[in-house]
Amino acid sequence: MSRVIIATGRLAENPYRIEKIERNIYSIEELCYSLVQSAQFLDKEIMDPALVTWIGTELGLEDLQKKLTPYLGKSRALSDFVSTILDYTGYISQDKQMRTRQIVASGQGMEPYERRMKHARYLEDNGRLYDAIEEYESLLADLPEPERELRSRIYTRMGLIYAGLFRFRLAADSFGKAYDLSGDNEIYLKYLAAIRFGLSDAEYVSFISEHPEAYNASMELEKRMKAAGAAFEKSEMELMIERLRRYKSAGQETNYEIALHQTIQKLKDDYRMSKTSSIQ
Repeated sequence: MSRVIIATGRLAENPYRIEKIERNIYSIEELCYSLVQSAQFLDKEIMDPALVTWIGTELGLEDLQKKLTPYLGKSRALSDFVSTILDYTGYISQDKQMRTRQIVASGQGMEPYERRMKHARYLEDNGRLYDAIEEYESLLADLPEPERELRSRIYTRMGLIYAGLFRFRLAADSFGKAYDLSGDNEIYLKYLAAIRFGLSDAEYVSFISEHPEAYNASMELEKRMKAAGAAFEKSEMELMIERLRRYKSAGQETNYEIALHQTIQKLKDDYRMSKTSSIQ
């Protein structure tokens, strides 16, 4: 005889959204599953008065609502809050419930992952790009499955690294994954820009025609590219490059060598300044 699973409470007509994992839940069982899966990065935000009210009104579990209410506003009550929900439903075994409580009570949340993220950024900012990519990939493999926000940030950083290395297909793949997780329009523009630089003009036009949902974003991208081009034409670097062209075409080798040295030195200085400001 197969085991009969009895649900606790009723299904909600209006779901509760757990923003940290971007998930809508409709039952106490879904809530328990989310709490267990997200135990490594839960924080006091989950002790939301709106969640407690939702449990009572939408799920019809008024007695559980009463049990949870005293924990609200108490910063040290997170593990008790989570344990009360899990114990009430009997959703998981006592051993697993105890392990979940210990993970929540450790209070680490996302801190270890954020530290590794900072280390990867340090590698990136100091020019160790492939080491940074390796650290980002390792971090992605270790993150809890429901986590989305940090995953999106990691894929965005990887996309920026690949774009800087002119590996535009890999950049587009990373930006695409980041956008799927976040829905951020700015990330979508980065994705589209990587597609744009990785294809010929004809291939890019064909891509847009095959993806009509990208049309409006492609118009915004072209506008930004024109603005960037106009800004570069007015920049000091463009003037320096134009001077190099004149010296080269006029055969003024000495002036050309001096100007070339000055241009390279400026590029080095600008690079150092950008890295210094990014680390601070």
